[in-house]
This record gives sequence, C-alpha cells and structure tokens, in this order.
Amino acid sequence: MTEQEPTSARKPPNRGDESVVKLVLQYFKLVALLLLVWILGYFDFSPSWLLLGLFVYMWHDKHQKKRKEQIRISQGAARNEKELIQARVEDLPSWVFFPDVERAEWLNKVSSQLWPYIGDYVTTLLKEKVEPKIVSNLPPGLRSFKFDRIDLGDIAPRVGGVKVYTEHVRRNEIILDMELCYASDADIRVKIKGMTAGIKDLQVRGTLRIEVKPLLNVMPLIGGITVFFLNKPKIDFNLTNLANALDVPGLSDILHTIVEDQICAFMVLPNRIPIPIAKNIDVVKLRYPPPQGVLRIHAVGAKDLKRADINLFGRGKSDPFLKMYVGAKAFKTKTISNTINPIWNEFFETPIDQRDGQILEIRALDEDPGNKNDKIGNVSVDIQYVADQGLMDSWLPLENVETGLLHMRLIWLNLSPDPEELDKALAQCELAWSEEHLSAAVLMVTIDSAQNLPVFAKKSMTDPSPYVVVSVGNNKEETSIKFTTDRPVWEENFQFLVHNPRIQELDIEVKDDKTKKRLGTLIFPIKYLLSEDNMTKQQPFPLRDSGPDSRINLRMCLRILTSAPPPEEQSMADIFIVKPKPPESSTTPTETSEESPSHGVDDTDDRSSEKMLDGSRNSYDPNASPSMQPNLTRRRSGQSVGSRASATGSDAGLGRIEVTIRYSSQRNRLVVVVHRCIKLIPPDNNTGDPYVRLYLLPDRYHHNKKKTQVVKNNLNPVYDETFEFAVNQRDAQQRTLDISVKNAVSVFSKSKTDMGRVYIELAQLDLNKATTKLYYLQDTNLNRSRRESPST
Repeated sequence: MTEQEPTSARKPPNRGDESVVKLVLQYFKLVALLLLVWILGYFDFSPSWLLLGLFVYMWHDKHQKKRKEQIRISQGAARNEKELIQARVEDLPSWVFFPDVERAEWLNKVSSQLWPYIGDYVTTLLKEKVEPKIVSNLPPGLRSFKFDRIDLGDIAPRVGGVKVYTEHVRRNEIILDMELCYASDADIRVKIKGMTAGIKDLQVRGTLRIEVKPLLNVMPLIGGITVFFLNKPKIDFNLTNLANALDVPGLSDILHTIVEDQICAFMVLPNRIPIPIAKNIDVVKLRYPPPQGVLRIHAVGAKDLKRADINLFGRGKSDPFLKMYVGAKAFKTKTISNTINPIWNEFFETPIDQRDGQILEIRALDEDPGNKNDKIGNVSVDIQYVADQGLMDSWLPLENVETGLLHMRLIWLNLSPDPEELDKALAQCELAWSEEHLSAAVLMVTIDSAQNLPVFAKKSMTDPSPYVVVSVGNNKEETSIKFTTDRPVWEENFQFLVHNPRIQELDIEVKDDKTKKRLGTLIFPIKYLLSEDNMTKQQPFPLRDSGPDSRINLRMCLRILTSAPPPEEQSMADIFIVKPKPPESSTTPTETSEESPSHGVDDTDDRSSEKMLDGSRNSYDPNASPSMQPNLTRRRSGQSVGSRASATGSDAGLGRIEVTIRYSSQRNRLVVVVHRCIKLIPPDNNTGDPYVRLYLLPDRYHHNKKKTQVVKNNLNPVYDETFEFAVNQRDAQQRTLDISVKNAVSVFSKSKTDMGRVYIELAQLDLNKATTKLYYLQDTNLNRSRRESPST
C-alpha cells in the first residue's frame, strides 16, 4: 500500500491570486488614510495630529520594509545558501570563519525531508493535546479558543555549522554546539469569539547546545540528552489579522520582549530541556546540574561616551546606564544624568552554568523617558576567558560607535564544598567592598514534593492547588502550580546567592492558588548545612501551621565562593548512573510502608515531629525528632524509602539502635545514618556517655573508622549523624557493617567501654532503597563469627 503523502507538502497557491488580493488591500489602506485626513479637517483638528500620523506611518512603513528584506534574505539562505554567500558577508554561517566548526549539509537534507511529516505531527499535537489544555485553563468567557490554522510552512530549520568539543570535557559526555537558523514561512492563527489573530514569518537564530551524558557501557549507551540555548537567541516575527493592531511603535517592542522572555524561561540557560533515554536516570539532576562558578560583575564607569542628547546649542550629553545579559538573566545599573563620563560603581553576581560558550553581553544606553532608549554602544566578554584569568580589570572599547570606553572589573569565583573557606570568603567581601552586600556562598534548593497538605475548602472538600514560595533575604522564587492535589510533585531547582550563611535563613511557604491561603511554612537556618556532610541535606521536613502529617521534601546544597582553584570535578558517573536491578533474595527484609503505622517497640520513645521547630521562631532544629531525620527521598514507584519496623534479632537486654542504610549511586558511597539508641544498659551502674563506632568489615584500619559525637549522661541518646564509606555497590553487597555502642571514659577510668554490638550483613538488604530499622544490641563478648542479620 502506498504511503500517504503529508498534507504539508501541498501545491503552492496561485501567485496571480495573491497579487490581486495585495492590490485590493493596498487600495483600501490608501482610502482609509485619505478618509482619516478628511475627518481631521472636517472636525478642525490641529495639523499636528496629521504630522504625527504621517510620522507613525513612515516609521511603520520603513520598519516593515526592513523586516521584509531580512525575511527575504533569511528564507533565501535557507533555500539556497550558496547563492547568497557572496551577497551577505555578515550573515555567513560560522563554518566559513571558524575551522573547528563543520558543515552539516547532510543534517539539513534530512531535516528538509522530514519537515512535512513534522508539520503534520505538530498540527495533531497542538489540536488534540495543547488546545484542550489551554481551553481548560482559560476563564469561561474565553473558552471558545481554538487553533484556526496551523501551517509550519515549507522551510525547515537550518543548521549553519556544528562544533564538537574535544577539550575541557569529561570522557563520558559529548558536547556540541549547533548554529540554528529558522527563517520560516509558517502561518499560525488562533480564534477566540470569532476574532482571529496570528503570527507568521517566525525567525529564530542562535547557538543551540546539545549535551549527551552520561555515556554508559550498557545499552542504550546514552543516559540522556540536554538541549538549551547558551545565550538569548534573536527572535523576530510578523503579526496577522487582529494581532496586527499591536504592530505599532511601543506595543511592538513590548510584545517582542514578552515572547523573548517566554522562550528564555523555557530553554535559555539556566533553563534546559532534559530528554532521559536510559532507565533510572534522575531527570532533576539532568535538568538542574550544579553551576560551574559565580561571575562577580563590577561596573566601575565609562568615559568619552557618545553624545546622544540634542539641545539648542547642538549635541549635548547623555544619561547613560548599562544593561547586562548572561543567558536568560538581565541586570541594570542606575542612570547617571547629563554626563559622558559616568561612574556607576555597582556590583552584580550571577551563577554560571556553562562558562565555555556563554558570554556577558553589555549594552550602553541613553535613557529617554517616554521614548525608546538610544543605543550608545555595546560589548561582549567571553566568560571562559574570565574564568581562566580569575580576574579581568580592563577598559573595553564599545562597538558600533565611534567613541566610548567601558571600565569593567570581572571576577570568577569557584565553588568549594569546604566550610573552612567561609571565613576567607566573608573577609574578602568585607575588606574589599565594605559598602556592598556581596555573596560568600551559593545555596541550591530543590523543591521535590509534598505530602498530606491540608484541605481548607470544607464545603467542597476539593484538594488544594499548591505552589511554593522560596526566599532567602530579598530574593524570592516561586514554583509552578500543581492543580487539585494534596501530594504535589514539583521537582524544581532554585539558586540563591547568600551573603552570610551563619545568619541567613531559607524561608519556605506553601500556598493554595485557589484560596490564597497558606498551607504550611518552614524556616531553615542555612548555618546547619555547614556541619552536614558535603554541606548537603536531603530529607522530608514537617510544615508548621499545617496538617499533622504535612511534609515537604527538600534537597539543599551549600557551596562557598572562593578564588582558589576548583576541587577535582566529580565524574558524571557519580551523578547519573543506571541503577542495576537488585538481586532477588529470599532473605530480603520486608519493609513497611511509609504511610502504615509503626510496628515496633517503644513508640512512646519517639519524639513529636513538632519539636523539630523552635516554638519561638518556627525554625528548624536539627537536634529534634529523630523520626524525621533519616535521609529519605521520594520514590517514583510510590513505595516508601524508609520505614519503621520492629526490632530485628534476639533481645539480649542491652537496648536497641536505629540506623538507616542505603547506597548513593550519585557519589558511589555507602551511606549509614545513625539515628538513636533506646534503653541502653548503664555500665557499672552509672549513667553512661555513649557514642557509636562503625567499621565496614573486613576493613578495620584507623582511617576507616567512623564515630558519632558523645552524648553525655543519656541512655537514650539521639545522634542523627550521617557517615559514608567509599565503596562500589557490588563490593558493598558483600560487606558486613560492624556497629558498636561505646561508653566514653577517661584514660585512667576502670569503667566498661563496650555497651553492645550488632553485625549487619549488607547482602540481605536492598541497598537501592533507604532501609530504616531497629536492631537489638548483642553482647560484645560473643564470637565475632556470630553476626546479627535483619529478618522480617
């Protein structure tokens, strides 16, 4: 059976008919213009209105001619690049200028062949999936919305050149840049209440980066693909039908800015489009990798700028200010009035996700209130150069103008996981720039999900539509809204620059979009991350002013800003790894569900989760509730990642110890969390000072020993300390965890030091899950070959 041809590859329209339609439209436009002039004269309006209208018409006509010429050239290059290669030197593809950029004609031929089929697919997608979603979110009066026409045209996107990076990349990743040029003849129209508006001749030009990582030694060999624009692409388009009324000075610029901002929020750094390919790839980490550093921008001043203002005596001066762009982020200095030698002396800071390829774009503008600001020069700085140098303090000549120098001081700061660097960072900020609140650290917060949020609408008993407001100081961010659920999943990441982690706090507020009421709050002092392993904390937190079991799952990571060389980069295998299927074992312990009641012993010993919050300030207290401290993460399968189970092993009358064991495939580490001990037996009839010592057998070397802090005079000590053992997962499954509870005594004391021991065979645990259990402590005098293993 012959395959059906796509509808997009249809016969072109009759050009004669089009010329007649254009002639008729031009005729009516001229009649309308003459009618307007007659009306102005009839009602005795001032001739100034006529001059103003004539000026607007001339500006619009000139702008339209320039835009049509650009569209004609771009579409001509897309159809036949060779014919225009001599005519438009400035629009040549990058492979002409750069030897490391290769042509990709084969890719253009493939995309051209696929384009009609892609057009049919996009039409079906917009009609059947996108349109119903748009209608459901519109107010009742606008639900007549529909796509009236969807035509992607005959011109496919064109790749001008491809650059594959071979330096400064890891072995298990592929990074390539594509020069994308989309000069389309698309025509898309929407209709609402009988009114039609549309967009056509869409043009997009920019550098698209594609990251393929991690590379795997199992099929499908590729873990995932990430796509994004390094810098803001150039975007242009024409409006049709009713929307053409917005194509006037002022409104047109506002509309173009809105469209550019929406695209930037979608796929311009730090925003990315992740495409997971292998199973068990963490999409959150694929979409939100940690930044490579922070760029500190010091806009010092400028001299000999262009005189943009005109006064009675000729050229005057300017009212200059700077606008700076890094990816999707923008910064603006204050305006210095009536000068061509301004001094701004302002600081800006921004995390940099990709230093190789990103640029700092600086535009010098003259402020004209009520009118479009005049351009008085621009300059671009390669961020990779600043990162290599560490510091750049230069007078930069402005481009596209005859005169003007810009004094910029740029500093590259690396990210350090060492909390000892904090004092140096604070001292550097206060010593060098005492009047500026510069940052000493960067905080990365992942809002993962929430559970059991309260329902305030008692009459309808419908679930809330929650979103989260995250703030550090004056910096505030919001997640997307998750409609009608009390168990939302956001998986969104935010970055905050922190001036002083010792005194600042992370504020979390969960709100309902329907009722605008607050569903819960959390205040977390950032200083607690300084004592965490790798300055990272991931766990569920109880919400204040919320339901009794309301929780929010967060991951927080703190990094200190330092000018010292960066630490050795973590391999991608530590961040993304395909988790192997756990071996089936009949002895794997059965874990209870997170939502099921606790089976076990001494429920009265559990602290209330409310004690995690200091009543006076509603802030997080790390020394409270052990039941909430395990390092837990939500599993997509809906199973509990940690559970309360009854104590395992035989009761020797020495008490119990609660631990969580899991394997972190991100860091290739076995993670053990020691939560607490219950009803320890005092040594020598005295209240003990217990601590916990851990070995991963058969290693008993001193440098492999892990110890908790000593808790004085307490037989029910709470530790909630996390330890990591550097071992691969296969070896970890064959090891034994030796946990001993010791009594801290002085050198000359005759008191007993051993309070109990437990051996845990890791082969009987599923290390891909976080398993939390209570173990009975055994007598340390027993034969070491007799080891306690968990059982159901």
